[in-house]
Amino acid sequence: MRRLLALATVVAIAVAPLGADDLADVRAQTGARYFRAFLSADLDLDRKKVEKDQILVVFLYTDDRRRAADLAESFAGKTKDGATIHGSPILVELSSDATLANYTSRVPAGIFLAQPPAQNNLKSIIKYGIDHHVIVYSPFEGHVERGVLGGLSVEAQVRPYVNRATLDASSITLKPLFFKVTKVYQ
Repeated sequence: MRRLLALATVVAIAVAPLGADDLADVRAQTGARYFRAFLSADLDLDRKKVEKDQILVVFLYTDDRRRAADLAESFAGKTKDGATIHGSPILVELSSDATLANYTSRVPAGIFLAQPPAQNNLKSIIKYGIDHHVIVYSPFEGHVERGVLGGLSVEAQVRPYVNRATLDASSITLKPLFFKVTKVYQ
């Protein structure tokens, strides 16, 4: 499935002349599906549940709520029993608040950047992730290098991309097997 997804992404990029916005859309759609793998690899995920044993995931956007909702739907998938990770239901929320003020007591297990935030907001989101042990994931090029914990590496194949310093600072432990398919930014 991963190879098919990677091939589809590469073919889509090669066949159609994509503008920057189109490429960002392809990366975001692909990233929404890979985000689940990041959360599944978090060894402390069971301790990050909120009310009703749910895994809270926030899709953060700047001005396009509909786009964030589409990405959240792609992430959650369409299953008859609802989306789960390790048997726990996923609670998806959309937010445009880059300060994450509504998430002081209910800390999410993961934050997906549905749109690239302003640089100063990106720094505060990264800091929030580190301070609260939250996987912050961005499908946008250059974000992992700027400190976002996870994203996409699009080369000959598409695969997860991890910022090692942010991962260590966040005190998040991912499964060792996850790193066999992951590119690590030192």
